[in-house]
Amino acid sequence: MFEPCLKVKSIMDKFGYPWFIESGWAIDLFLDKETRIHENIEIGIYRKHQMQLYRFFDKRKKYYINNKSRIGKQEKKEWNKEYLQLPIYELYIEYMGEEIKVLLNERDENNWIYRLNDKIVLDEKKVIQFTDSRIPYLCAEIVLLNKTNKMKDKDIEDISSVSKKMNEAQIKWLIDSIVDQTTKEKVRNLTNASTL
Repeated sequence: MFEPCLKVKSIMDKFGYPWFIESGWAIDLFLDKETRIHENIEIGIYRKHQMQLYRFFDKRKKYYINNKSRIGKQEKKEWNKEYLQLPIYELYIEYMGEEIKVLLNERDENNWIYRLNDKIVLDEKKVIQFTDSRIPYLCAEIVLLNKTNKMKDKDIEDISSVSKKMNEAQIKWLIDSIVDQTTKEKVRNLTNASTL
């Protein structure tokens, strides 16, 4: 179980800086079961460690997605060691015939910061969780917050099932962090958190 996560762990354990599994695999690690087939595996690091990541994968081809386009076109550009600023946050690294997707996360001295709204923060000590096998993954409340942006059917399923294992503080943080009132109400209903 979790073979792709263990494979990434065997590579990234040598990185020497915080990293974690993100998105669908993070949900599976939180639930301690594989819930579906995933298209890929995404890992996260903090933006301030991007140059260390560049050096770590020194001889590998590296790309970033240019999220600056206003027309929704996302261009893949070769990363040539320049420091990447927001809105760029998505990297790809060619490694042994595969592509590793890396998402840059924001933080200050004490908190993870939501890329889409810097007023939304979470204490850095709560951000990275670990499985019994010491696989680091992004905490459930942040993964679900990221899923509230476009709310596809699988995101709705994830919010409903994952919230059953979350504690009240995690659910409250998630709901409080959603700005759009319609989305907030939908998530409140999905998490059965009508009193929060």
